[in-house]
Amino acid sequence: MKRIFCLVIASACSASHADVYTWSWEPGDGGSFSNSGGAFESVWGSYDAVSRTLAWEIAFSDRIAEGFTLALNDGPNPKGNGGELGLVYFDATDVSNVRVSAFAYNGMNTQTSYRDGSALYGTQSPDLIFGVSPLLENAPSILEASVLDDNAGRRLRLVLDATLINAHTPAYPGEGGAEDWFGIGFGSSVGVWLHPVTSLTTEYDDEGVLSYWSGRQGWLDGANFAADVPAPGIAGVGVAGLTLASRRRRGR
Repeated sequence: MKRIFCLVIASACSASHADVYTWSWEPGDGGSFSNSGGAFESVWGSYDAVSRTLAWEIAFSDRIAEGFTLALNDGPNPKGNGGELGLVYFDATDVSNVRVSAFAYNGMNTQTSYRDGSALYGTQSPDLIFGVSPLLENAPSILEASVLDDNAGRRLRLVLDATLINAHTPAYPGEGGAEDWFGIGFGSSVGVWLHPVTSLTTEYDDEGVLSYWSGRQGWLDGANFAADVPAPGIAGVGVAGLTLASRRRRGR
């Protein structure tokens, strides 16, 4: 039965493209990290450069993480690159109703982009890309936002269509101007600025825009991690299949 399944997948993949980059990380794989927001077990990501689909999954060996913020690019450390990147806020304070927002990253070493749009002196209006609706439902860009608790710990999983983030025109461009806007995603190289949060408190206004975010942060911070580029024959397996394969290899 397994052999038949693999043949079907290979056939489906033959017409697909190879622009699906994947990256995985475990403690000891480089970068700087802190377990203050949750004890890292692994991080896994996939980015389809054609469909602009980003999948991101963080596995913790405990269950204290209640959300995270994430900025990604194709190599340099995202930290400090204001006006170039989207910053995603993943709010899992209610595990049955995970809420996801995106703002242009202000370039500061904080999670304050939701309330201050740039690193200029004073407080500038935040540069919103998308929030949640008045009914606190996620924007269409969010394809999946979930929390899985098991005996091993907790997994936070996000799948999003990055088109809206990547097409954003920044209100406060970086030094290179609006044409330097990258958005979110990665290629053969990965720069990551990830901040899990515990004891998270959030608030939203009547229009579903994040207005408060506070908690104890951990982090994974690094530049120029090497990503994997699948051969054309396996690019179409998809983010769900790759994540499942990763879990099976770990005996879960």
